[in-house]
Amino acid sequence: MKTLSLDDFLQQQEFHIAEARAGKIFIYPTDTVYGIWALYTPENINRIIEIKKSTDRWQPSIIVPHFERIQKRFPHADIEKMKEQLQQYHGVTYIFDYNKPWMRIIKHPIQEFVTNLDEWFISTSCNLTGQPTITEIKDIPSEICSKVDYIIDGGIWWGRASVLIDFVLNKVIER
Repeated sequence: MKTLSLDDFLQQQEFHIAEARAGKIFIYPTDTVYGIWALYTPENINRIIEIKKSTDRWQPSIIVPHFERIQKRFPHADIEKMKEQLQQYHGVTYIFDYNKPWMRIIKHPIQEFVTNLDEWFISTSCNLTGQPTITEIKDIPSEICSKVDYIIDGGIWWGRASVLIDFVLNKVIER
């Protein structure tokens, strides 16, 4: 596992894009808390479930490169409304179907990396299932650190989960 600053990560985007495409797993800061992420593949989903020691049915979020990718998958998605919601809340996760991954575009410099990669990332909070969320890298459990390839240090973060925008029930869920 290698730890690097957010600035170093962003300055070396091409290298890390190749690493992501090679299946590497990252811990990264988001607009809310620290998360675990990797390219969206069945293998990486299983690896992240194992890292989190999750035994429950687990619903991942997907960090998408841009709103148009959400609309392509969910044609009824109202992009303008989604952009307004993203500005309104500290962090937003969009739900269009309970049986499909939830969608996120993050208000954080990491989003630039995802946009440049132009791939979907599986994403979840960087904590063992049932434990408190992680707001700074010193609090990441060693059993998680030992199973990831990169930790991106972005300092201390919010410590609040994203707001869920549930388009199925047409409601906002603050967590």
